[in-house]
Amino acid sequence: MNKLLLKLVNLLMPLLERTGVDTYQLYHILRIKLQMDDRRPSAMFSHRRKAAATPGKATSSWAVSLVTVFVGGFMGVTLLLFKGPMSGQTVYFSMFMVMMALTLITDFTTVLLDVRDQYILLPRPVSDRTLAISRILHISIYVFKLALLQGLAGIVIIGFVDGLLAVPLFIVQIIQITFLSIVLVNVVYLILMRTVSPERFKDVISYFQIGFSVVIFAAYYLLPRLIDVSDLARIELLHHTWSYFIPPVWIAALNEVLIHPNRATLITSLMAIIGVTAPLVGLWLVAKVLAPGFNKRLAVAATSDGNSTGPAPAHGAGKKPKFDLVGKMANLLAPNPVENAGFRITWKLAARVREFKLKVYPAFAYVPIYFVYFALNGKGSLADRFHKLQAGYYYIFLIYLSTFIVSSVLQNISFSEKFKPAWIYYALPVKQPGKILSGMYKAVVVLYYLPYCIILGGISIAIWGPKVINDIILAFFVGMIYGILMALFMVKGLPFSKPVLIKQSGGRIITSLLVMSFILVIGAGHYALIKFGFDMVIWILIIPAAIVFWIMLYYYKRQGWDSIELEEF
Repeated sequence: MNKLLLKLVNLLMPLLERTGVDTYQLYHILRIKLQMDDRRPSAMFSHRRKAAATPGKATSSWAVSLVTVFVGGFMGVTLLLFKGPMSGQTVYFSMFMVMMALTLITDFTTVLLDVRDQYILLPRPVSDRTLAISRILHISIYVFKLALLQGLAGIVIIGFVDGLLAVPLFIVQIIQITFLSIVLVNVVYLILMRTVSPERFKDVISYFQIGFSVVIFAAYYLLPRLIDVSDLARIELLHHTWSYFIPPVWIAALNEVLIHPNRATLITSLMAIIGVTAPLVGLWLVAKVLAPGFNKRLAVAATSDGNSTGPAPAHGAGKKPKFDLVGKMANLLAPNPVENAGFRITWKLAARVREFKLKVYPAFAYVPIYFVYFALNGKGSLADRFHKLQAGYYYIFLIYLSTFIVSSVLQNISFSEKFKPAWIYYALPVKQPGKILSGMYKAVVVLYYLPYCIILGGISIAIWGPKVINDIILAFFVGMIYGILMALFMVKGLPFSKPVLIKQSGGRIITSLLVMSFILVIGAGHYALIKFGFDMVIWILIIPAAIVFWIMLYYYKRQGWDSIELEEF
């Protein structure tokens, strides 16, 4: 697709050359920028990014394009569901606008904040005009490609629904809603840049990325289960006055006025006029009001450090130091100095490193989504399915599914894009690096797994009653044993000490599957005990499970350097 887009840009080259732009330089700058965009992982796949990808190839470009087209097809179905075309288009353009805005905020922020090309271009004889035009065209191509992929299915469907004459109009409507999305994104950027620091700006964008991946995942699994299509088709949004103030209604009104004029009213015509003028007025406001100072703030955010940091605490004379909760927990749970250091390092970096949070945090939402997907699978109303859920033993599935959190954290805890400072591990006189790993594991359990199990346990008790307390405790210790097995066989590096681009061997994958089979077997046995009413046996098994965990942790702590995969610095 990039070649086709570059050929379209070539049509503008004679005009751009008259304005003083070096078209040869512009073409090659755009070509490289688009090539780098293809190599940059999308936010929706960043938490699944594997280092086994072959360098130099566009590993995620086609996958992202296919997913975007698929999402566009999912949205396009709404054009067929509703009896009223205007209601269907309103829902379609609402989804289109939300997806476009979220994608621009999550994915394109990376492009905006990436100023590394300036280090190459600025020292070379490239004019400011050429650089500015290349940036504008790069953004335009990115947005155009995204809008085309996302709206492709809708264009095809509208041709069948309203005829071929509606297709050019629908393309105009897509352009309008894209402009409105750009205005919305610029407003979000401006608010964030004026209200938060550059570091917090990056943090907020990271949380947008996490939320975006979760929304995509949840929509794919849950919407077909929770929405009754027949009820959805009967909804008439336009019977409500508040719907007239929703921008997608203005865009949909244009189709109603030009393609179905017999159904158009004065209000519909006014909304269609607003739909045509609002994107243009919005773009003018962006250029005149929002743009001044935008590049300066963006440069500050781009040149700031990549991780979340807090201000250094100032302990002046007469001031009491702040209560150090992490230090207190580290001293209590990891009294050994080396283990204590591993606990503190893991806790602080896991809470600060943005790339780590982007890969791990979505897993916290995937667990309840998976649970709801499987638990509410069946026929009948939501109330009937909930009563069936309450009468069964689904809480065992929920509790053991939480081990996915431990697995996700441990699979990423050793990796970092900024792994060079890890030389300090190897410079210190540490004879048993297992103590660092033991501190790391305790930090992972206390920071992530324990709070998550408490939340899931509270939900389970609220739904199924206090009878599940013994099951929760036993499953918690089994989950920690599973985590130790994962750490023993899968975590071969110290916290945040290995580069991301490391290929996982086939033997490591087989080991991972064998370790995962452990939790399946134990979970099945636990379910059998509940099924046959052996509650007292479950209470008794908690003690040996806790003992086995502490023995395995002791063994894990005694690992030597021969068990660690060393990296070159």
